[in-house]
Amino acid sequence: MNDRITMDQSWKNMVFPSDYSNPVPKEKYHLVVIGAGPAGLITAIGAAGLGAKVALIEAHAMGGDCLNVGCVPSKALLHASKKVKAGKLDTKQAFDWAHEVRTEIAHHDSVERYTEAGVDVFLGEGKFTSDKEVQVGDSKLHAKAFVIATGSQPFVPPIPGLLEANPHTNETIFDLEQAPRSLGILGAGPIGCEMAQAFADLGTEVHVFEMAPQVLPRETLKAAGLVQASLEEKGVTFHTGAAVTKVSGAGKYTISTDDHSFEVDEILAAIGRKANFNKLGLENTSVTTHDRGITVDHYFRTTCPHIYAIGDVSSRYQFTNYADAQARAVIQNALFPGNKKTNPDILPMCTYTSPEIAHIGLTVPEAEQKGIEVDVYSFDFGELDRGRTDNERTGYAEVLTVKGKDKILGATIVGTDAGEQIAPISIMMSNNLGLGALGNTLFCYPSRSEYLKRLSDNFNRTKLTPTVSGAMKKWLSWSL
Repeated sequence: MNDRITMDQSWKNMVFPSDYSNPVPKEKYHLVVIGAGPAGLITAIGAAGLGAKVALIEAHAMGGDCLNVGCVPSKALLHASKKVKAGKLDTKQAFDWAHEVRTEIAHHDSVERYTEAGVDVFLGEGKFTSDKEVQVGDSKLHAKAFVIATGSQPFVPPIPGLLEANPHTNETIFDLEQAPRSLGILGAGPIGCEMAQAFADLGTEVHVFEMAPQVLPRETLKAAGLVQASLEEKGVTFHTGAAVTKVSGAGKYTISTDDHSFEVDEILAAIGRKANFNKLGLENTSVTTHDRGITVDHYFRTTCPHIYAIGDVSSRYQFTNYADAQARAVIQNALFPGNKKTNPDILPMCTYTSPEIAHIGLTVPEAEQKGIEVDVYSFDFGELDRGRTDNERTGYAEVLTVKGKDKILGATIVGTDAGEQIAPISIMMSNNLGLGALGNTLFCYPSRSEYLKRLSDNFNRTKLTPTVSGAMKKWLSWSL
């Protein structure tokens, strides 16, 4: 097996300093937040900024998965792996870059920053002893309201022999300092496809196993097909519709399906995630749970009204940007009168492969399943002048509207910077703007953002009915 490095010391000191002493707890807090991932951090610092007395509890590392083992190191490795492919870095430098970026960003989530912002930070396991008290170490914390934001952890499926193979998950894969010769990835979702691309660019032979008949099962077949074709050009081998039946071996591992067996040096389990709530002492409260996490209402209240839960521990949408939105809403709900909700219908998400896939709202198949009639406006990026000048012709933009109306229901973008290009659509949907609103908008030329103008033109042409067209012709004939 490849060597695995320990955490960079400066990063470790920021996210979980060994010499830190927990403060003396206040008699009562406005808010006690359990979990210092994105949801918990934003809740804590936002509430403290409004003048609330806030305690924040973290058992492992400030910043949660996103900083330490998720979005930050994965996107940094994707960036660096492209430079390895181009011969500008070696593989060790690529992993070093991922660690360096993580360390650089860690200050924003550090214990020091939050204590300076007035938050009482407690390092250790937080456990409810009752509906009104949480204990961490020797400290007992009381509050007007509690927010559970303990996130999720990788799910390792019960495949015979898999645990014995010591598979990587997103929590360990970034501790490598060299790429393995071969890697078997279980799961072709966003994490699986992103890591397939990164390691293929690092020179690793990659096999990806997916039970579903296509990669990226949440995406449309057209969008997923473009990503699959791109990754296959990099040498990735996909085994779709293939359930892994067992794993065997030591040092080198054999991954078996019903029909074939494949030998690899390392395995990455990228199947999915499960909520972290089993160690919270919820049995000492009136909070109820289900198979996927903590039960909450639309306002993030659990079955105990002054205890809230946000982020991966309670949401079916396990994305950092949605955790951010929930945190901003829960501050209002927990501290002030009123009920604030979030809207998953306007949640943009992106898979950072090459090309990227970004979407928001409904896709055509989802609209059909819901029985919603739609109009579809699409445009190929290869038809843009910027696509021609940069020779980046792969990808397209597709927008769905309510049939006969200018109300956007969703959009899918595949191509360079799709995660950036979806932003205007997100703004429009959030503010109930349609494609017609773009009619007077000017865009830089040449730019990829011109796709919005082209879609707006396509929409406006549908308004040129025979009656309107006839009236215009009569006016022009009369006015000459």
